[in-house]
Amino acid sequence: MTDYLNHLLDELVPVERDAGSWSDVLDRARRSRRRYAVAVAVVAALVLAPAAWAAVSAFEGTPAPQVIQQNFSYHRVTINPWTGNIVNETDADASKAHGVLQLQTSDGPLDLWAAPETDGSGTCWFAGWESDIGAHYGAIGTGSCTTSNDAAIDPRTYNDASHPAYTVLVGSVTGSETTLDVTLTDGSTTTLPIAEHLFLGALPPGSQLASITGRDTAGNIVASWTPSP
Repeated sequence: MTDYLNHLLDELVPVERDAGSWSDVLDRARRSRRRYAVAVAVVAALVLAPAAWAAVSAFEGTPAPQVIQQNFSYHRVTINPWTGNIVNETDADASKAHGVLQLQTSDGPLDLWAAPETDGSGTCWFAGWESDIGAHYGAIGTGSCTTSNDAAIDPRTYNDASHPAYTVLVGSVTGSETTLDVTLTDGSTTTLPIAEHLFLGALPPGSQLASITGRDTAGNIVASWTPSP
């Protein structure tokens, strides 16, 4: 890595052998500083990008705290048609709830948790900010369960009044996607990682999705999504 960076600096900041006039020396110094700034930016990208992925990998598999497990214990609410009573059905094995993805935001970490369905047919997930886990009425966030008839890319967005700086994008995929290219209606784009067929993003407030493209490990497009008319 060090040899590569040295070579990169040599390419961006070449050695000047002809001293020339003093004005030429100053001009070369300015160019060198600019080239060095570019080199620093490249080095920073090389160092920080793997760190971001490492943070995601480190969070995946983290055992869920008790308050998150409780959210999976009562994931679906139905009404008994004969008695009219509300019935809380347990879809997920809460004891197996674990971390999948984590994003660092100005509001603190935004976490995505998952747990397998009790019948093995799918996965239930829950997304929310860590700062809201300790709320007196339970963890705040959004969640759902995947089904066999889900779309190849199944996204959803939600806005939380307690976190107005973000629109949260969360959802699932069914194929071999490892990343998603997300395009918003304002033309901006971002790329999201996928873990355990789930994805999570923190977008600018009020963001609206224009399209999503799923790619496999080789960069091939394997699925796409656009909003219904």
